[in-house]
Amino acid sequence: MSGLAWDAARRVFRQAGAESPLVVETIALRQADGRRLATDVHALVDLPTTDVSAMDGWAVAGPGPWRIDGAVVMGEAPAHLLPVGTARAITTGAAVPPGTLGILRSEHGAPVSGLPGLLGAVPKRTVDEGRDIRRRGEELRRGEPVIRAGARLTPPRLALAAAAGHDTLDVRGIPCVELVVTGDEVVPDGLPMPGTVRDAFGPSLPAVLTRLGATASTRRILDRLDPFVELFATGRPELFITTGGTAGGRGDLLRRAIVAEGGSVEFAGVAMRPGHPVLLARTSAGVPVLGLPGNPLAAFACLLSFVPPWLEVASQRPVGRLDEMVVDGLPDHDHGHMLTPFEWTDGVPVPTQWRGAAMLRGLADADGLLVSAAGEGRRAARLLRLPW
Repeated sequence: MSGLAWDAARRVFRQAGAESPLVVETIALRQADGRRLATDVHALVDLPTTDVSAMDGWAVAGPGPWRIDGAVVMGEAPAHLLPVGTARAITTGAAVPPGTLGILRSEHGAPVSGLPGLLGAVPKRTVDEGRDIRRRGEELRRGEPVIRAGARLTPPRLALAAAAGHDTLDVRGIPCVELVVTGDEVVPDGLPMPGTVRDAFGPSLPAVLTRLGATASTRRILDRLDPFVELFATGRPELFITTGGTAGGRGDLLRRAIVAEGGSVEFAGVAMRPGHPVLLARTSAGVPVLGLPGNPLAAFACLLSFVPPWLEVASQRPVGRLDEMVVDGLPDHDHGHMLTPFEWTDGVPVPTQWRGAAMLRGLADADGLLVSAAGEGRRAARLLRLPW
């Protein structure tokens, strides 16, 4: 099959992302869930900031029994010296007084019979040096890297950043994608009449882009050259995505519009099924244009193949490798790479029978896409995960 190799096309999209990294924004922690870090996060303080108790009980000095010497106040700096032979009540997370041998847990201490005001350990319990004390800097040292650039921020990572002293974080901007749905035959709602088709992309592709970490606005353009040219000349998203019009036939205006606007086509056609007519172009302003085929499964296969590599690099994420496996039941083909929807059945990937370029039924229940190269028998395949 003619066309750029699938892996090579993914590399081209990575390069496009590297040429236009997303802007950096500084935002509050409470707004940062799901965003991508732009810079490494380092600890601004030791964690813990001082020696603290890991248990409720008593801070004790020296061997018991111990005379009760008040209580440690939660939230205050380390208290005055704890003399040998004394104990001070303490709660989990409170600062350990200087002079403390260890913590006697609440369930391990009891009053000494016949000796009022004295605390002892219950039988078979002792307090070793450092017992149940979290030492200063045990988890983090000031200046130590906490979260690396490119990481996706999750609630536990936000909690760690807060504990390390941060109020704000530098994150990559959310890319804006302009989705352009084309075709005179495409109707936006209702029942399609003979010769027309429902718009399956307007309701679905923006949701896919959101799950990938982008925002998307959608517009519909009929098969007219001038609106296409004007859109490419004036629009400034991080990425244009168009649907249909990529095959180069008489009614396909995409390439004509790109050239008329002053842009250029980087490649047209990838050795893959479904999705062979996909193309990458740039407007005269350098905005990438991903032209998706009009067939639904082909469009989804191309979007999931090429938008994630672009977005990974533009947001400076770590570029992950696709999992590899051997799969029975994949069809023989000579299409460069075949992308086949599959479902997990008892831990085994089972290819769907609904895998035609125009079919959505198999993808609707799929757990992923299997990417298999031509010319292999019992096929080695890579797993392209779905973002839903």
